[in-house]
Amino acid sequence: MAALVTFDAQGRWGETLVCEARVRETLRAHGLDHGRWPLRDPGDGSLEAVLAAYGPELDGLRERLAVRSVDRVSLQPDHAGWPELRRQFTAEHVHADAEIRFFLGGTGLFYVRTDTGHLGLLCEAGDWVVVPAGVRHFFDAGEQPDFDALRLFSAPDGWKAQPTGAPSPELPLLDAFVDQLIGLTGHAMD
Repeated sequence: MAALVTFDAQGRWGETLVCEARVRETLRAHGLDHGRWPLRDPGDGSLEAVLAAYGPELDGLRERLAVRSVDRVSLQPDHAGWPELRRQFTAEHVHADAEIRFFLGGTGLFYVRTDTGHLGLLCEAGDWVVVPAGVRHFFDAGEQPDFDALRLFSAPDGWKAQPTGAPSPELPLLDAFVDQLIGLTGHAMD
């Protein structure tokens, strides 16, 4: 189950949404797309097996968004390069093509800049999100990353971020976001 939080221009926590329909409606109002697919057994766990397991769903995104390449990123808590990757991911950036992610496991937090502040979208296994080309955003996976995701690209050469250099208000990164969410809702994510 995804959770979506609105933040004002000063970074203050606002409305918290955990209803899939309301999350999707709010994201679409800002030009993003989101959904959830049932988790399936990917057989041997290879990229090919995962692509086969989610073939019909992925085909729909491929056609609609002109996807030309797919890769898989899986980060575990002991990933030696995480501090540098985290600096890159948490710097606000844009892409020349859509950023499309499908979470096979774990959690990740996307922040998207809006006219009035930011949206914070917490994704977990089964969630997919489409951040359109040119939309200012960043991503965090916490102090100890633990996620597995497919990345779909309309560009054949994959992920190319263009940093905006824009300052952002102090927003809670994944660990603090989850703690605050648990405090507000009274329960952890699935």
